[in-house]
Amino acid sequence: MTFSYDKDADVLYITFERLPNSEVLYTENENGDILRLDKRRRQVVGCTIPHFLKRTAMGKVEIPEIGAVPFNDILAHLAL
Repeated sequence: MTFSYDKDADVLYITFERLPNSEVLYTENENGDILRLDKRRRQVVGCTIPHFLKRTAMGKVEIPEIGAVPFNDILAHLAL
């Protein structure tokens, strides 16, 4: 897992794993978080969290989709 923070844009990038030759889909949740999904394996491989410091100043940052929630509902609306 790698973390990268863009201070000027206040964006945190988290990469769980890099997969060679994988097709990655992107979807955005209601908070503006962008999830990167491996199309073949149907798993999250990373996420982008905008306004990270601003959000942490207001409390903890939660991304419920990354917990133990299945992604079938998220993937259902993407072109698979």
